[in-house]
Amino acid sequence: MKRPDISFELFPPATANGLDTLGQAVERLKGFDPKYYSITYGAGGSGQQKSNELIAKLAQDSELTLAAHITLAGATRLEITDTVKSWQALGIKRLVALRGDSAVAGEVFVPHPEGFQDSIELIAALRELGDFEIAVAAYPDSHPDSKSLAADLEFLKRKQDAGATSAITQFFFEADSYFQFVAAAREAGITIPIIPGILPINNIAQLTRFADRCGATIPDWVIKAFDGLEDNPETSAAVAVSLCLDLCRELIEGGVDAFHFYTLNRSPLTEAVCRLLALQTEQKEAA
Repeated sequence: MKRPDISFELFPPATANGLDTLGQAVERLKGFDPKYYSITYGAGGSGQQKSNELIAKLAQDSELTLAAHITLAGATRLEITDTVKSWQALGIKRLVALRGDSAVAGEVFVPHPEGFQDSIELIAALRELGDFEIAVAAYPDSHPDSKSLAADLEFLKRKQDAGATSAITQFFFEADSYFQFVAAAREAGITIPIIPGILPINNIAQLTRFADRCGATIPDWVIKAFDGLEDNPETSAAVAVSLCLDLCRELIEGGVDAFHFYTLNRSPLTEAVCRLLALQTEQKEAA
């Protein structure tokens, strides 16, 4: 079996303990020789500052390849371009370009009056700034603000045309959802790689909140698999790894050659899945 490319998503922790947990996760995941670690971009000034601080810290490790998330929400064009230029100075060559969420959950998204009006404009501006690898979001279950799958695919095609070089899907739990989405995307003229986003389930209640926000579907059989396990973390973890492993294997059998893991800054479940998929690489000999 050909070894798939893998990448891991991290987010800026809010506490010193969270930073320690993140550091441990990064070290443990290094053994799988990831193509890159993506760093999410916090909402608001303080969240974005934490993102910048984490990127600057991780960029000091020459063994890590980083992809920085950038959103257009709540920022001017100048603020965004200045931020990206500062990342360029740190050697960042990969970006994940996203619209971002509304300032108030559930309300219609309104771009900054002096900012980019949509992710198409953002991607085009990033392409002018440098020769970045630019990943964008894709939604097998359709974006919650989208009128239809066809409208969603049309927008993804426009993101590709603006300069996106790959797409990462929102999480999903049935391989057919991914394969059907990719088939429809190819039919719509989308040719860039569409990388499945994989979320090992750390907490089913937390997952339900995530899904409500982003429009992802959680099949009933997934919810039932965790029924009654709220106070049984060991069994819950075993179920989570088994479900995730089955999904990844089915995707590989269908020709998938890359995965993007949403780690939630916790490595054990992701590490277990990667080990069972035989993704671990030999430890590099000490210099």
